[in-house]
Amino acid sequence: MDRADVVVVGAGYAGLCAARALRASGRDVVVLEAGDRVGGRTLTARVGDGWAVDLGGQWISGAHTSFAALAEEYGAATYTPPTGADLLVEGVVRRPFTGARPPLPTLVLVVLGQAMWRLERMAARVDLARPWTTPGADRLDSMTAATWLRRNLPERRARHLAEVMIGEELCVDVGSISMLGLLTTIRSAGGVDAGITAETVTRLFVDGADGPALAMGEELGQALRLGAAVTSIRQQGDGVRVGGAFGDVHAEHVIVAVPPAIAGRIAYDPPLPAARDQLTQRVPMGSVLKSFAVYERPFWRDDGLTGQSLNLHDPVPVTFDATRPGGPGVLGALVPGRAAQRLAALPASDRRAMIVGSLVRAFGHAARNPIEWHEKVWADDPYARGGYGAYFPPGVLTTVGSALRQPVGAIHWAGSETATEWSGYIEGAIRSGERAAAEVLAVHRSVTAA
Repeated sequence: MDRADVVVVGAGYAGLCAARALRASGRDVVVLEAGDRVGGRTLTARVGDGWAVDLGGQWISGAHTSFAALAEEYGAATYTPPTGADLLVEGVVRRPFTGARPPLPTLVLVVLGQAMWRLERMAARVDLARPWTTPGADRLDSMTAATWLRRNLPERRARHLAEVMIGEELCVDVGSISMLGLLTTIRSAGGVDAGITAETVTRLFVDGADGPALAMGEELGQALRLGAAVTSIRQQGDGVRVGGAFGDVHAEHVIVAVPPAIAGRIAYDPPLPAARDQLTQRVPMGSVLKSFAVYERPFWRDDGLTGQSLNLHDPVPVTFDATRPGGPGVLGALVPGRAAQRLAALPASDRRAMIVGSLVRAFGHAARNPIEWHEKVWADDPYARGGYGAYFPPGVLTTVGSALRQPVGAIHWAGSETATEWSGYIEGAIRSGERAAAEVLAVHRSVTAA
């Protein structure tokens, strides 16, 4: 039987950063990853002569301090896409605009602004460590975000814009997430304004957002085991035994750094507390489909466009420029929530035709014939089952939410969903891994001191 001080399950950013922190403190660590790569929900593909595109998480903003520190340490260069005009697309109407406000009638913007102000104030009251203690938590958790929007945004276009924005951010339709879950997510990103800034004032990695993850994986050497799916965790008096087809690893602690739905597939002995077990059954992953159309050059820049568009009546609500400096032109398309589920059910050729059609409506006939095509349906990934992250349906946070981060004996939980800040982002995953490692080290110190 193999032995280690700590076993980490999952080699995404959460698991890798947990292992890194533990090894820095002198602990012996084994990292078990079910897949054949590290990086979790980050994944870099190559286009043209080897230029990077991110099929998974990609953005880094000024508020993502932990991610920035990793990027600097591992020499992962970033760049800022060129400035210009974004596009608002409504059917066949295309309207360029600059700044945060799309070119909509004043009434629509006023109604939307008032609703965002209310959301900001409500989110400010959320205790991120214990959102179920928020004033009015039971009422907020019993309604969906769609219910709140219908009551507070009577203007149809304003409400539709809010639904598109929330759906793109959380990869779920507003009729599925609880209002308390939405407020918690807003608070986790520092509020409405901070979240919008994080989405609009961002940078991309020249060589892909999984670069630091790959570097951390190389540092682990033989302590990282790929293709090692964990199927059982048994707690005994002398620690834990983490098992799978690879055999067993005996350790003092285990950090499970995978989404709750994936963690629920593992057999635990003794069984987990009922609240934790129910949590894994009731916190599904969002749905997102990410596609990239590659062109010989970024032709949209000739018209002063950024490549970013907001499409209010289209299967593809958001596009963006993913062109690396000096590389071929790349337009990315994000399809979240219900639209992602519908497109994922289509044959790949039909799905591509629909997405290219959206690009043509936004950027003209020059977008009709990409020279390369890359896509990732994250719901089909066996070790993610969706993206960007999990979400909280009505009634979950106030009943079993306290089990999200609560250790169970020698079992500790990490992953972006467990982060109190920047949940659903790479930044949140990093912070969650470091928090879980700190929990393990605190227990070790207390036992050593005794």
